[in-house]
Amino acid sequence: MSGLVRVARLGKRVSWFGPRVARLGELVGGLTPRVARGLTPGVARLGPRVGRLVLLGALAGAVSGCLPAPTTLEGRAVTDLWTQFLIAAGIVGGIVWALMTFALIRYRRRPKDTAVVPPQESGTPRLEIVWTAIPIVIVLALFGLTMVALGRVDARDPSARVTVDVLAYRWTWSFTYAGTGVTIAGTPDEAPELVLPTGEPIRIVLSSADVAHSFYVPAFLFKRDAIPGQPNEFDLNITDAGTYRGQCAEFCGVFHDRMMLSVRAVSRAEFDTWLAAQPRFSAAPGPSGSATGSAAP
Repeated sequence: MSGLVRVARLGKRVSWFGPRVARLGELVGGLTPRVARGLTPGVARLGPRVGRLVLLGALAGAVSGCLPAPTTLEGRAVTDLWTQFLIAAGIVGGIVWALMTFALIRYRRRPKDTAVVPPQESGTPRLEIVWTAIPIVIVLALFGLTMVALGRVDARDPSARVTVDVLAYRWTWSFTYAGTGVTIAGTPDEAPELVLPTGEPIRIVLSSADVAHSFYVPAFLFKRDAIPGQPNEFDLNITDAGTYRGQCAEFCGVFHDRMMLSVRAVSRAEFDTWLAAQPRFSAAPGPSGSATGSAAP
């Protein structure tokens, strides 16, 4: 439902631009009275059409770039970065399109022009410095924003009260809650469910027992590889309760498509109640899916 609300809000924003983009198209078609008189009727009629095409292009770009509504603080950092890049791309694209349109119409070849080649400009160091410096500044700014977002995504919170060891193996997952003796193991036919509390940092220690896998939950806007012999640690802070589908996003063999998981985010009180009701094991289940230890009395 949150995704539908996000799309509805996006639609309202796009509709706000509609009349203004159409007006821009009319201005491009009209330009100034002096220039407009030199336009052929066919070119003059392009103004409103240009406006509609620009609007359709903007709508298509917005729809194709829609992200799921983030349900973690780390996902919000990714969404913020995507929005910043989209704004920068829109501004740069708008300026380039406007300058190209103006140049094509204003300096087009006219019937009265006799010269084969129009006057050529060369040796303008100031202009060359400007159009070299501006892209460098833009790239450096985007690089800085990216580093800030990466810092937010990869941050470790020392106050994390829940640590889960996530073990990936062909073709399922096991989740061991550190210090509790609770392990949830799945099978290729039954995806395991990872239950986590909302509103607090959760430490995930990700590893693989055999080949490379990848922990991916689309609603979290997050993916991290599970590499044999190389544990990966990261924090998640889930903001919205609910059940979120996940999967292995790294091809790992013949039953890769069955390596699913789900994350159920609940309140802290619900999480404590659920954890207390789970059976305890003296050792975590192995890759075969059977426990290597015995249940605690």
